[in-house]
Amino acid sequence: MRRLKWLGLAHDESQQKWHRSRKRKRLAAWLSGSGIEIGALSRPLEIPPNAYVKYVDRMTVPELRHHYPELADLPLVPVDIIGSAEDLSILPDGSVDFVIANHVLEHMQYPIRALQSCMRVLRPGGILYLALPDARAGIDHDRELTTIEHLLDEHRNGAEANRESHYRDWCANAEKRDDVDEFVRKEMEMDYSIHFHVWRSDTFLDFLSAVRREARLECEVLSFAAPEYPGDDEFIVILAKGVSAHPRIQPGRPTPRQRLRQSRIGPILRPPYRAAKRIGSGARRLVGQVRANADKPA
Repeated sequence: MRRLKWLGLAHDESQQKWHRSRKRKRLAAWLSGSGIEIGALSRPLEIPPNAYVKYVDRMTVPELRHHYPELADLPLVPVDIIGSAEDLSILPDGSVDFVIANHVLEHMQYPIRALQSCMRVLRPGGILYLALPDARAGIDHDRELTTIEHLLDEHRNGAEANRESHYRDWCANAEKRDDVDEFVRKEMEMDYSIHFHVWRSDTFLDFLSAVRREARLECEVLSFAAPEYPGDDEFIVILAKGVSAHPRIQPGRPTPRQRLRQSRIGPILRPPYRAAKRIGSGARRLVGQVRANADKPA
């Protein structure tokens, strides 16, 4: 009976991973060109073949493994750029086609600053791909939702005065710790990355509207996916820098030939493909001539 129960749980987890992968890939069709992914760790987004990504994190890979012992045995993406969503100062303005930040914004003390930073490095029309946890379906379900007023106040006046209260809320209501005082002290000393802010899918859209007014961010929502299946704990928002004169339509999925041509091995295969094409064309002309000569009267 235990074996059957374990198999059922394993099947459910496998189904959830499959659904999450399909949902993320569907919305990743918006991505093309060169971009960055922030805080990918062991779960980078699978991007289309016509997209190229560099990985950004606040620490090197060895430092990340030391800081997060739970990641010690997991494969982590290489860190190409040291930075964070709040500080991408190493990148010039308008230098990338897309920014991916999955399960990142809730970890930012200053999420408005993070959105400004991401928008700054995007080229006009560039894509910001955001996935965030829905508080109702994850570890934050017993925490109060973060209000727009709270976020605007911290943006205007600083968040340091509330830093400890955020850690206490996290330790007591998410981690469910009994030793809150000791745990808060250790995590604050480590600068451990907690969920500073808590949203539902609808309250995050309200927050975005407030940010556009407060920070004068010119951007538009191109696509939005709320939780879609049992166990789905995240929502995804696709933003574009600027506002298009006409509605933007999500690109279709590339054909197998397009995927191959746009992949990294495309340039390697192109010369032999062209040579084979020339040989095939010559062979067809030769066959045509032979047939024509055979049809001539003797």
